[in-house]
Amino acid sequence: MEFASKRPAATAGLLLLLSFSTQEGCRCRPARAPAAHDGGAAVPTAWLAGAVVDRRDHPVPEARVLAFPTSGDGGPAEGATPFETATDLSGHFRFDHLPPGPYRLLIDAAGFPTTEKSPVVAPADDAAVRVDGEGRSIVGRVRAAGTPVAGARVLLAPDGGGPLRESVTRAGGGFAFGGLGDGRYALRAVGNDLASPPSRAVEAADGPGAAPVDLELAPARSITGRVVDDTGAPLADVPVRIETAAGAPGDDPLPTRLQSDRAGGFAALVFPGAYRLSASRPGYVLRRAPTADAAGKGPALTVALELMRGARLYGRVIDPRGGGASGARVRCVASAIEDLTVQNGPLPLAAEAAAMPSGAARALGSTRATVADRDGRFVVDDLIPGRYRIEVAHPGAEPLRSDELVLAPGERRDVGKLALQPGFPVTGRVVDESGTPIDGARVVVASGGTSAAAAGLVALTDAGGQFALALPVGSYRLAASASGRGTAQVAVDVAAGSSPPALAIKLFRAEATLEGLIRDDGGRPLARARLAVWPADLLDGAAGAAPGASPIASGSADVGGHFVIAQLPAGDARLEVQHPDYPRSVHLVTPGKFANLTVPFPGGIAGEVKVRTTGAAVARGRLEAVGPGGAKASADVRRDGTFRLLRLIPGHWRLTVVAAGYRSAEQELEVPASSNLGEASIRDLRVELDGT
Repeated sequence: MEFASKRPAATAGLLLLLSFSTQEGCRCRPARAPAAHDGGAAVPTAWLAGAVVDRRDHPVPEARVLAFPTSGDGGPAEGATPFETATDLSGHFRFDHLPPGPYRLLIDAAGFPTTEKSPVVAPADDAAVRVDGEGRSIVGRVRAAGTPVAGARVLLAPDGGGPLRESVTRAGGGFAFGGLGDGRYALRAVGNDLASPPSRAVEAADGPGAAPVDLELAPARSITGRVVDDTGAPLADVPVRIETAAGAPGDDPLPTRLQSDRAGGFAALVFPGAYRLSASRPGYVLRRAPTADAAGKGPALTVALELMRGARLYGRVIDPRGGGASGARVRCVASAIEDLTVQNGPLPLAAEAAAMPSGAARALGSTRATVADRDGRFVVDDLIPGRYRIEVAHPGAEPLRSDELVLAPGERRDVGKLALQPGFPVTGRVVDESGTPIDGARVVVASGGTSAAAAGLVALTDAGGQFALALPVGSYRLAASASGRGTAQVAVDVAAGSSPPALAIKLFRAEATLEGLIRDDGGRPLARARLAVWPADLLDGAAGAAPGASPIASGSADVGGHFVIAQLPAGDARLEVQHPDYPRSVHLVTPGKFANLTVPFPGGIAGEVKVRTTGAAVARGRLEAVGPGGAKASADVRRDGTFRLLRLIPGHWRLTVVAAGYRSAEQELEVPASSNLGEASIRDLRVELDGT
């Protein structure tokens, strides 16, 4: 990176761009005010002003500028928070009311790498920073039914995601963005109950002679909703993100961002289409990210976003010698991934991450992991309520897996001491067909042994292809896999007091392709179904793969149910299909042969649990169901005694109901397919329990 010490003048090219948009004023965000000072003496203040320019000394407008207070040795000042502003259209920025002293400047501008300059001492007027790259431009017009629109908001961001910039069209509908880095951008416009579709892959031009981008406004659809917690109470000031549902979560470079009001409500105008909604707040987890079909014309769509209070697990890991297991890896693994969600949206920008406190940028999901401290203590936060198992791995000890536990919203659970037992080392080497070691290959305990905790234990190979596991006495099967290669399994026997000979595992190149179509038995495609390819002898059709095991490859079906998964080994495999509206299914497939797959249309059961003698509702019970092929499902009994079991494979099912203070009850029944997705095919089922 380079730094400039002079204030640049705007070039003729940029002046032409600005005259095209005739955008006025500075969009600088004021820096935050310093903390209040106790006592009557005036607090000394300073200022910090400068400019951001590109490699050719052209101004970089609307760049984000963060000023971090630093100590005398150049490190961050204790307890200090950064100040923030943005450059105006001529690339200038200014901080007022700063405490005098040294600062580190961090610049984040669309299309340019993050740049910093340190130290810069306030007060100062000439703190100019040169970012790497050359400023480019995008110009265009906004129209509605062919008529130019003034006052429309135009949003721009890098096509792959990044800082968002905004402009407003003036007379003639024109707009311009100058000072852009090299690359492709996405744009869209909104205004007066109108919205345009996004324009993607727009190239920023070098100079003012760029071809204009035309954005055509059309009647917008309204999406309204409410953010609530797990008790139904509204949550105010919660950030809400609305993005197109066409891509993966976080892929939309121009999402609509807003905040819930005091009643938890929010409303937004969007171009007609399908959208995914999400919300986030520290200490809460999103139950699921719903989609809204806003295609065509129609009334406002209403969506509910439920944030559940995150749970916490904590405890201490004890090593085989009785001391704290420093560095032990602790994982909380959810028992039912289909009930969980992950954080939607891209990772924070470099400047945002630098301003965050340690540990603030954490993703939420079905598995959370941490490392025990020097005393063996650990804490796992932000767990979505549900069923979990705790897994612990530590060198020289056999792996530990706890019994299943259930976490309620906001619960703080002390799991106490987790004592590890000594294990015996199993070592080996993973190579390719020529004998060259494979770095980063995954070796998982697929089956075997007398301890359930060993199943799913994973090791990764080093640069020499070497791996090591600590296992209790028993017979095991290890499965090895690597990107672009097939999966191989080997057997190993672990005896007390000794280690087995080193294993040699060879992985062959995967060059086959699996193509197919997934529909239900009524001919409806399973749009965007999640797919995972497993070795033919590794995946259990009912229970799934061993915990921690990895599929050979994964993918998803398109809106028509069609899919293509490449880089697969030759030979039979099993394809696991998951869809939010259908039961999980497993199919035997052969890469290279077209797979025409049929998934049964699901059924469901809705009913209530009552006390046999009084007819009163039984609250807080649990249903476990076993169906065709060993398929399993479960649900909680609500406070009013009702329950719903959906996404069931049609056929014979056995239900078991358990509730504290009552004898368990079983009931067998035939479950037909439902008439519509998401509905029960058996309604008003009554299960009666006797007191103990």
